[in-house]
Amino acid sequence: MLQIYIPSKWILFAVILLSICCASPVCAGGKVKAEDFSYRHITLGDAEERLHSAWGAPDSEHIQTIWGIHLRTYTYGDIAVSVSAASGQVVDINLIGQEYRLRKDVRYGTTGSYLVQVYGKVQRQFLDEHTCYVYEHPQYPHRHLILNVDSEHGSLLSARITMLPLTDAEADELALSDDDSFVELDLSSGLIASKEIDVSALPEAEPVRLGGYEK
Repeated sequence: MLQIYIPSKWILFAVILLSICCASPVCAGGKVKAEDFSYRHITLGDAEERLHSAWGAPDSEHIQTIWGIHLRTYTYGDIAVSVSAASGQVVDINLIGQEYRLRKDVRYGTTGSYLVQVYGKVQRQFLDEHTCYVYEHPQYPHRHLILNVDSEHGSLLSARITMLPLTDAEADELALSDDDSFVELDLSSGLIASKEIDVSALPEAEPVRLGGYEK
């Protein structure tokens, strides 16, 4: 039987090299950055005037309500940008189609392994009927980068940058929060309004006086 002798120093060198490679960002995974929460120089919280100045007139405009928050949504090709009607600040950037480009050339069809190299590894979630990865802003935990991926192959389909609530629990938490950074959402009044109960069909209460019901 043929035996191959490998000097111990080469084995040691290979072990060290492998350790270095696995400690590198490529092997260990990347990390989400603050710049990932902006697109083409527009960042969450920017004024509506800045959006129109940077991107020009939109292709279309419509009004919608999410979690009781009134939004003006502008479309630019395959990009939809929503602005809080209460504050006039950008709160959501939705990137669909195949033309968008993110950091390190992340785009439609990017493989799941490359997404991990750029943004790091997080658990897959199922949100709004999409399989996705959700990343939090390094400084603002309620600002999210959502990467919608193919459920079978894990390749990137679309991306969304948002400070809107993703779940009922998050909406309730923000509505009750004392954090001034969420004032632009007008979330407290919007959420309360969206959860108001219609009592018009209930019977009127009988008049009451001390000592019992009034006859």
